[in-house]
Amino acid sequence: MAVAGWILDKSAAARASDPVVGAQIAELARSLFVCRVSELEQLYSARSARHYDELQSELHASFPVVAAPPDLLERALTLQRDLAHHHGMWHRTPIPDLLIAETAIHHGLGVVHVDGDYARIAEVRPLAARRLG
Repeated sequence: MAVAGWILDKSAAARASDPVVGAQIAELARSLFVCRVSELEQLYSARSARHYDELQSELHASFPVVAAPPDLLERALTLQRDLAHHHGMWHRTPIPDLLIAETAIHHGLGVVHVDGDYARIAEVRPLAARRLG
């Protein structure tokens, strides 16, 4: 599935110091984006107000920010329902991942990650999910 770029999920960003994941992120650098939810997730890890400001500055300097679709919550609720009906307990996919996936789909983007949630989402949505590592 061709995509216009990739939203960087926190699961991948947090492993950027890993040589393999870091090299893969570097290869994709020109086509990486963040959305507000992925930004929130990454900023959650800040250890102080100063660190928060530094992380936010780094994110904004490194990656364009894509806006959420205006109907994001409705889209995420529908996705959650579809996951529940697809394989029972899949509706327990983390809420940020639902929001990030629907934002990516809205913009014709995929998601780069290091977790299993996006592969499940891709079973019920036309989401390009690229697992790094």
